[in-house]
Parts: sequence; structure tokens; C-alpha cells
Amino acid sequence: MNKQDQPQAAPEVVDRAQFDTALAEQIAAEKEVTRHNDRVSASRRRLPMVEVANYTFTGPNGPVRLSELFGNKYLLVVQNVMFGPGWDAGCPSCTWAVDNLPANMQRLFDEGIAFAMISQAPIDKLEAWRAERGWDHLWVSSADTSYHYDWGWTQTNEQGEETTLPGYSYYLLKNDKPYLTYMTTARGTEAILPTAQIMDRTVYGRQQDWEDSPEGWPQYPTYG
Repeated sequence: MNKQDQPQAAPEVVDRAQFDTALAEQIAAEKEVTRHNDRVSASRRRLPMVEVANYTFTGPNGPVRLSELFGNKYLLVVQNVMFGPGWDAGCPSCTWAVDNLPANMQRLFDEGIAFAMISQAPIDKLEAWRAERGWDHLWVSSADTSYHYDWGWTQTNEQGEETTLPGYSYYLLKNDKPYLTYMTTARGTEAILPTAQIMDRTVYGRQQDWEDSPEGWPQYPTYG
């Protein structure tokens, strides 16, 4: 069985009045989530910022400074894509996340926000994967910098093994200096993944094994 096959399990069938009552209760709960999210967003806008070294990355056409990733914008979102130096392909979940980006990135640029991706793999590997996926986003390599280690995107455990994290960094360019204003990883990335948000609102959710779903609801390994 896969997600293309319709499950046998389904919600209880009720009359319109019962449905309207249940839906109203759900919407009330969701409105409180929205209000709480507004409060969290307000506190995010009040975070301090920290200056970041103007790293020199490697782009498709040569060296690219962090400040140059802004182009002619003053805001920058960086997607830290998991792609280790020895890998031949990008992380499946990060690849899925890039595929979730707006079809028309001009909408982002119109708001004064630039976008770029950074990974540890050499630029030739990034360019090959980008071509295979059909992406046109600016993607640079941090291979010759300490960027991934300085900001925790790559961590080393007690056994000396490296682990790379996915996530997003948000920058402000002020007086020609880049400042980090916010960063998030793990499930913090879900806020800008529209496919995940759409799936959450279908009757079966994401159909992943960590979800709290009714008995009989389909569930699959999250990273299967």
C-alpha cells in the first residue's frame, strides 16, 4: 500500500449540525494557535542580531561573499541544505524542502528578500544536483570556509562523527555588514513548507509514523 491507494479507514459520518459544531470547535482552537503564533512572531521581531563574518563561498562563477548573496536586497534567507562533501546527492528531505519553495520567487524578491542556498559539498556536486532537479536558485559551497562549523550547521559528536543539520538563516545587511537576526532547524523549518501544511489539513494528515492519528489511519516511516 502507498499514499496513492485510498485507505479503508475514514471519519465517522454525522449530520450537518453535528459537523458544523465539531468544525466550529476546531476553528476556535486553530484561531488560538494563530494568535499564539502572532505573539511568537512579535517576539521574533524583537530579537537582537549578531554580526556574521563576511565569508567567501564558492559559487558557480567563482568566489561569492556572504554580503553578495543579498544582491540588491537588504534581507536574505539562506537555506542550509544538507549535502556533505562526500555525498553524490542532496539530502532527500532538504531536496523536498527546496521543491516546496514558491514557484514564482519574484514574489519574495518584491518584498526586498533575497534567497540563496549553502552546502558543504564542492560546487561541482551542487551544480550537478541543481541541474538534475531543475532548480535556478543561487547555491554556493562553504567547503573552503568554517561557516558550517561556526554556526552549528555541522556538528561533531564525541566519536568524531559529523552531523549536518537542515534549516534556515535570516540575515539583515546593515552598513554593508551581514547580521544574523534569526535561525531555525528541525521542525522549525515546517513553517515555510506549504506541502506539509496542506497535508496537515487533509483527513489523513502527513501519514507519518510520529503523528497522533485515529486507529486505522495510514502511517509510513517519516524518512522512508
